[in-house]
Amino acid sequence: MTEKKSIWKENKSEIFTSIGVILVIVLIFASLTVYSQNWPPAVVVESSSMQHGQNFVFGVINTGDIVGVKKVSSFKDVITYLVARESGGPVNYGEYGDVIVYNDYYRGELVIHRALFYVEGWNGDTPILYGNNNPSWLNISGSTVTIFDKGFRHQNVFIDLANYIGETGFVTMGDNNPVADQQPGSGIDNSLVNMTQVKGVVFGYLPVVGTLKLWIEGKTQYIPEQSNIIMALILVGLIVFAFYPGSRKDKKKIN
Repeated sequence: MTEKKSIWKENKSEIFTSIGVILVIVLIFASLTVYSQNWPPAVVVESSSMQHGQNFVFGVINTGDIVGVKKVSSFKDVITYLVARESGGPVNYGEYGDVIVYNDYYRGELVIHRALFYVEGWNGDTPILYGNNNPSWLNISGSTVTIFDKGFRHQNVFIDLANYIGETGFVTMGDNNPVADQQPGSGIDNSLVNMTQVKGVVFGYLPVVGTLKLWIEGKTQYIPEQSNIIMALILVGLIVFAFYPGSRKDKKKIN
């Protein structure tokens, strides 16, 4: 009995610290769940489609980042690229407008891409885009929408909506992709994204930390080299922090 009490007394501080850390983590997840109205309230980014190039760039969404996802009830709750660029903001994660997370039923996985615009109706074969005030950088010719000088590459994006005449929904695109999701060659279910697919809007992110999950799952193909290095340094730091207090205590006993 004396030995058990001694072990408790020697490790009491560490035990209380561990319990405190666990309670803080639980509180954070509970708060995020209440705020986002989603479970899980955050997801790990597995592809490089939202990066601005192949290297890690702070302030944009990179492979291995964790993003928070807030539930939305209407397409009007999403600030599209079109609406944001027309009004001069907001700029989220290095580009105009909101990033949404939606279910790609074709591949059975979540997609984290930017909402370019919302097709709210049609005038014959011409799409009616929500919030469109005919800016100079946007052109609509029949069913084809062209966005000029888009993104960090300053590319012109051509989106042919001929296959979706009469449908409504979001047109989406990864910042690092050459074509919109609703075009051939995107590798994604090509339908317009409707609200039943939308899990929510990205409301914040934690850089790099999700890299550990991708390491465990073997999904390392798209992780930027800088993210791997930063994650390795974080792990080394945690290991040193975990063992250093114990080593210091042993040295005191020897002395």
